[in-house]
Amino acid sequence: MACTGAGMARPQRAVAALLAALALIGGCAGPGLNKAGGPQARKPVVLTLANFIGYSGELDGFAREVQRLSAGAMRIDIEPRWRLHQVDFETGLIGDVRAGKADLGAAGSEAWASVGVNSFRALNAPLLINSYALQDRVLRSPVIGQMLQGLRPLGLVGIGVLPGPLRKPLGISRPLRKPSDYAGLRIGTQQSRVADATMRALAASPVWFGSEAPVAGLGGIEQQISGIQLGEYDKAGRYLTANVSLWPRPLVLFASGKTWAALTPAQRRILRQAVTGDLTAETNAVRDSERDDTAILCRRGQLRFLTASQADLAALRQAVQPVYHQLERDPQTRHYIHQIEAMRQGISPEPAPGCAQVPRLAGKAGPLDGVWQFTTTAADLQALPGVGQADIVPENYGTYTFVIDRGRFAFTQENRQACTWAYGTSTVTGDKFEWLVTDGGGIAPDGAVNKRGELFTFRWSLYRGMLTLYPVKGAVSPNPSLGKPWPRISATPSARFLSKRCPPPAGALPP
Repeated sequence: MACTGAGMARPQRAVAALLAALALIGGCAGPGLNKAGGPQARKPVVLTLANFIGYSGELDGFAREVQRLSAGAMRIDIEPRWRLHQVDFETGLIGDVRAGKADLGAAGSEAWASVGVNSFRALNAPLLINSYALQDRVLRSPVIGQMLQGLRPLGLVGIGVLPGPLRKPLGISRPLRKPSDYAGLRIGTQQSRVADATMRALAASPVWFGSEAPVAGLGGIEQQISGIQLGEYDKAGRYLTANVSLWPRPLVLFASGKTWAALTPAQRRILRQAVTGDLTAETNAVRDSERDDTAILCRRGQLRFLTASQADLAALRQAVQPVYHQLERDPQTRHYIHQIEAMRQGISPEPAPGCAQVPRLAGKAGPLDGVWQFTTTAADLQALPGVGQADIVPENYGTYTFVIDRGRFAFTQENRQACTWAYGTSTVTGDKFEWLVTDGGGIAPDGAVNKRGELFTFRWSLYRGMLTLYPVKGAVSPNPSLGKPWPRISATPSARFLSKRCPPPAGALPP
């Protein structure tokens, strides 16, 4: 069943009026730019954007805004996974843009101190920006334009700052509620000198770890909820202090000086206005991702969402005061911190995420509820039309057991070599049967397990307890499901029928 589909896209951003300045677009092009042609056949100006994240979601809205505002005369080519898995990946990315290996770049605000730019440190002061509403207010304020000027000594030009997720403490060896919980632990931080100073103030030892890096040997990490979900850090870290927002992780968009000099004034305005135009949509997207990934973590049932008491929060604020003393030695940073503190007036901290807010996914029984089981062989799979040799792997045949229960499904597949599982949500609309995978895993010698976000669609018919599935044109209808009819072995859904060798996580099915 391990048929990998495309990831889920971000929502489309709102559309506004076109700029009158579009008539000025074009002009000279420098290294990395595609020079526009004559008035009758102008090619778009293409700017490469180095992005350390493994996907382009955070920057897609910006890219769309640039294309919209320029009426297609400018295009952003996002290059994801830039220096992925390196510990100092953002330092390397900044250096690559300076060297002309990319026209534009995106780096977290906390990474800039590593290259001598201290103007963004106030954005990452511990426990200061504790809500998305406050982050949005700060990013729309004149403070950001002042901070961006700090890039000029490096020969770079700041374009704008996009909102980022709030980072929280994830305990691996124990919960991290109060300062004494951190004492003596090695805490993973993501290339941030402010985060390092914060962990030392809490008597912990900071350890830089790269994007998607393993957390073996660490007592905890600072990470956003979506990062915990996507990196599956809940397998090791079981204690998320949900009401502690350490700092946000906004993205600084910047250009090499040479690229910026080659752009016309109208093109520069478009880049900056694209950031401003994407702020609301990106804040909503970050919030939506946090909510969706919280729900996935809750359904996995591995992570505990904890709450620090008011006394714990007061103790944390007191413990990190040495970090503020250090930051405020710089008059500029002190000024920014005081401005952000003033902006915080009247804005409440972000509500703590947790499983209590996750709605139950479906509650109505359907015509396919029950337990289904069938067995296929490699020969059965090979006989199906369209199956290639690459599909004949142990994860794609054997005994399948499906449990369908009130809009949720879970299945296990096993043979002597492989034993895999997956679970998610299912819908039956007329003769259409769809599954949206929440997660998958198990014993997979070829690595062929279902991935979250995969959507499978079939037509179905049921006759005398035998379910037959058929492919849907234009949809993903994986062949292993089509090999044989499925007998219903129980009308009562129950996880007890699933493999004991590789069961899905607790909470995969309704209670």
